[in-house]
Amino acid sequence: MATKNDFNSDGTQKGYDNIKRNKELIKTLFDTPEHKIYQEKKKKTQKRKERTYKFTSLGGSGKAVQFLIFSNVLIYILGFIVGTPFLFSHFAGFPMFSPFFRIWQPVTSMFLHGGFLHIAFNMFVLWQFGKYLEELWGTKKFLIFYIIAGVFSGILCSLLSIAPAVGASGAICGLLAAYAFLEPDAKVLLFFFIPAKIKPCIIWFGILSAVFGILSIFDPALGFGIAHFGHLGGLLAGAAISYFWLKKDILRNYNRLV
Repeated sequence: MATKNDFNSDGTQKGYDNIKRNKELIKTLFDTPEHKIYQEKKKKTQKRKERTYKFTSLGGSGKAVQFLIFSNVLIYILGFIVGTPFLFSHFAGFPMFSPFFRIWQPVTSMFLHGGFLHIAFNMFVLWQFGKYLEELWGTKKFLIFYIIAGVFSGILCSLLSIAPAVGASGAICGLLAAYAFLEPDAKVLLFFFIPAKIKPCIIWFGILSAVFGILSIFDPALGFGIAHFGHLGGLLAGAAISYFWLKKDILRNYNRLV
């Protein structure tokens, strides 16, 4: 507690003048053109570090999303080294009636892609939706969800499709279904410029995947070279897992749902 001796005759606290003078002196010392240049350089350096972090961390995404993106990209590059036909002949998702089918293909096929645009689009969607879901669920639950959705997608594709399939689309469709299940009123840019609620978009996407998948059985040309049953499998698996996890209270962090 301050006493009478701690104050000057004018009522100000002793030492206050010294503090005020020191602040003014510091301000004078730093209010120079050289210091202003230094501050500007410091701000630019900080912004450059932030941009570098955002790039190297894939926009603040979690470890699972980073691992999946890097894995897919590395395997895509590996195709140029060992040959894409070699990878596809052993690890693509062949129909179960095909002599080329192997039991590991529903897993390995989700890490193969047919071209640059194929992998670029899939990884973009994985980054967009995966970083939110991984933050919500945690890395372990996210990886479990992704692998289950991808494997179920690959199995359904091998059972019903008449042509081999590759790509992470099935697992990513599982993520889209989960996002629509958890955030049904969230809006996305359909075709990159049309705002629309994600839930009806995913429902219609599932319906179209089923229709074109069935048509492709009778005429492969009607499938346009797309693994529609893989997409449908991912959507179904994603919705089923989300529903089960919520009912079993596995997603304890997500308490906004009823």
